Amino acid sequence: MGGTGALVALAAMLASGVSAAQVSRRIRRMRTRAATVPPLDHDIDLPGRFPPRWLAVLGDSAAAGHDLGDPDLAIARRVGRALVAADGRATAVRSVAVDGATTADVLANQVAAADDAEVVLLGVGVNDALRPDRRHAEVADTTHRLLTAIREVAAPGAAIVFLTCPDLSAAPGLPRVVRPLVGWRCRQIAAAQAAVAAMHGVATIEVPRARLGPEMFGDDGFHPGALGHERLAARAADLLTTGGAAAQR
Repeated sequence: MGGTGALVALAAMLASGVSAAQVSRRIRRMRTRAATVPPLDHDIDLPGRFPPRWLAVLGDSAAAGHDLGDPDLAIARRVGRALVAADGRATAVRSVAVDGATTADVLANQVAAADDAEVVLLGVGVNDALRPDRRHAEVADTTHRLLTAIREVAAPGAAIVFLTCPDLSAAPGLPRVVRPLVGWRCRQIAAAQAAVAAMHGVATIEVPRARLGPEMFGDDGFHPGALGHERLAARAADLLTTGGAAAQR
């Protein structure tokens, strides 16, 4: 959440009765708490029939299951188990998603984890949206390079599912004055990501405001909670097991 400072200042200037200092203090408290949350270890070898399948998860704190407390609740293992249930194949789940990652960070530091993977889950974009200096055209270019790089290292014909930037205009953990501006930025980034994904034949899961009720968020009101991960994983598994992801390649 490091890029919210400029957004906070701009939004607070437009608001009546709310100072930039008040909003900034709340943001700092959220960031301080987030920094104390231990990362989850998602890696697991799920038994099943030969040949085994490699599932790689790349992205930011949402993909990393921030603050869930149990990796079994997060999207990585949920999708892995859904794949095993669908066809019985052994599946190795490996996640390198980390808090705070931008699209550029994933490109620079995480692509190698998709080496020879048959399935790649990618979830990134919020941290790009929270940086007002990050133009959506720049994110689109970096996304193009990221998807190209993933295709180059993943197994031939790998299925890629891309969780694009959610619309956080309804995130209860954000100060109300910031939400409209954050939501606008999220929608810009999500549209750019979806356009690039379509060019690459990559299946996307988009999360508009209408799908983000309070129950979808975790305790911090910002990151997805257990129900949010459950629903995202169900959508990803549906794309992967019904051929939706393959159809878009």
